[in-house]
Amino acid sequence: MDSTMLMSGLSGTRGVSAAPVGPVPARPTVAQQYHLLSRFAFGGTPATLNVLAHQGPTAWWDGQVALGRQYPLYRAHGRVSTVGPMLNMSPVQVRAALKAGGNEYGWEMMDQLTLVTLGLQAWSPAQLYERVVDFFGNHLNIANHSDGQTWVRHLMDRDVVRKYAFGTFSDMLVASARNPAMLLFLNLAESTKRIVNENYGRELLELHTVGLGSGFTETDVKYSARILTGRTIDDAGNYVYRPDIHWTGPVRVLGFNHTNADAAAGVAVGDAYLRYLAGHPSTANNLARKLCVRFVSDNPSAALIALVAKTYLANGTAILPTIKAIFTSAEFWASKYQKVRRPAENLIATLRILDLNMAGNTRASLDTLHWMTASVGNAPLDWAPPNGYPDAAAAWRSSSNLLALWQAHRGFSQNWWKDLVAPANTTLYGAPATSGAAIAALISRLVGGPMTAAQVAALQAFLREPAATPMAQSNLRWYLDHLVPLILDSSYHALG
Repeated sequence: MDSTMLMSGLSGTRGVSAAPVGPVPARPTVAQQYHLLSRFAFGGTPATLNVLAHQGPTAWWDGQVALGRQYPLYRAHGRVSTVGPMLNMSPVQVRAALKAGGNEYGWEMMDQLTLVTLGLQAWSPAQLYERVVDFFGNHLNIANHSDGQTWVRHLMDRDVVRKYAFGTFSDMLVASARNPAMLLFLNLAESTKRIVNENYGRELLELHTVGLGSGFTETDVKYSARILTGRTIDDAGNYVYRPDIHWTGPVRVLGFNHTNADAAAGVAVGDAYLRYLAGHPSTANNLARKLCVRFVSDNPSAALIALVAKTYLANGTAILPTIKAIFTSAEFWASKYQKVRRPAENLIATLRILDLNMAGNTRASLDTLHWMTASVGNAPLDWAPPNGYPDAAAAWRSSSNLLALWQAHRGFSQNWWKDLVAPANTTLYGAPATSGAAIAALISRLVGGPMTAAQVAALQAFLREPAATPMAQSNLRWYLDHLVPLILDSSYHALG
C-alpha cells in the first residue's frame, strides 16, 4: 500500500465525537486531555499528560497560572535562557554587544528572540503562559526580523507582552504605546504636531482595540494619531515624551473627548485615551472573537464570543479570567478537531508528543527549530504585516507545507537531526501481545483517541499482517519507524 492511499484512509471521518460534554470534566478522557493540551499548551508530553490525568483540568489550570507567575520573562528553562543574553539588555547594551561582535546592525538579538521563543514553546513548563504570550505577540504584532528593530525588538516582547500576559490588557496597551519597538514599527516615533503620521493611530483602532466593525471614521483616525504625538525615542533607543512636538487642541474619538490644551499633559491624555479604548465594548468583542478563534474554532458561536466579551469587561480587562471563560465553556470542550494547527504548532506538538529534547549544543538545537519553522513560513514573531499570523485553516492550506510537515514527522521520529534527540520508538507502545494491540497503543499515545475501523485497517494493511500477529513475528519490528510518522501525518494530529 503506498503512502498516498494510506493517508487517504487516515484523513477521513475521525472516530472521536465532538458532541457537547458540558463544562470542565472532573475526570477527562484521554481524548479530552489531548484536546486541552493542544489548545492551552503547545501539545502534550508524556509527563504533562500524566499530570493532567491525575490532577484533572481545573487543578492543571491553577498549576499553570502559578507556573506562569513563577517563571515570567525567560527564566522557565535554564538551557533555553542561555541562548538569549541580549534579551535582558538595554538598547544601548545590545548595540554595543553587536558592535563588539563585528556587526553593529546585525540580527543577533532578533535571532536570540526567535530561538528563546521557540525553546520556551517547546520545553517551558509554563505552557499556558507561553500560549497567552503567543496570542498577544500576534495581536500586537511587530515583525521581528525587520529594519529598525535591530536594537529594540526584544523590548516589546520583554516589557509589554510577557510582562502583562497575566495582567490586564489596559496595562499592556498603555505599555505598547510607549515601547520603542512599536513606536518605530508603526511610525509613531516620527509623528509630530507639524507632520502627523497616522499609521499607529489607525492600527491602534483597526487591529489593537475596537476593530473595523466598531464604525470608527477617518476623522477618528486623524484624532487618534494627533492624541499620541510627542511619543518618540532618544538616541539611546529609549522611549521619551516630547511636549514640543505634541499636537494640542480638542479631540474626539468614539466618545472619548478631551480639550488636550496642555502639551505637557499630552502623555496623560494619551494614556487615558488608550485605557478608554481598552475598556470599550467593541474592543471586548474584537478581543473575544480573536480569543475564541484561537482557542476554540475558526467559527466560534456568537453566544461564546458574547460571554467572553462580558467577562473581559466585568473583570476590568484582566486577561486570565477572560481566557478562563473559554476554558470553562461547553463549546471549548466540544471543539476537538475543529482547529487546524498552524505549521509551527504542528512541529512543536510533534516534538512534544515524541518527547524529543535538545542535544548537547542548545544553540544548534534551537537553530534547527528556527530553520524548520521558517521553512513553513511560520517562524515565531516574523509575520511582516502588523496584523499577526493568520489564524484560520485556509491561510495555511498548501501542498508544500503539508509535505514539509510530513517530512518533519519522519525526521523527528527517525532521529534525522543530531541536534534533537528522541527516545526509541519502542517506548511508545509498552508491551502489547499482538501487532493490533501495538497499533491501538500507538494511536492512543500519539493522537489521544481511537481511529475508525477503516483507518486502523489501513495501518494494519501497511504492516502486511493480520492484527492477531504475535509481536515476536510482527513486521512492526521493521516498520515501526515508518508507522509512527504515518499516524502523525493523519488529520488527528493536524487538528488540535
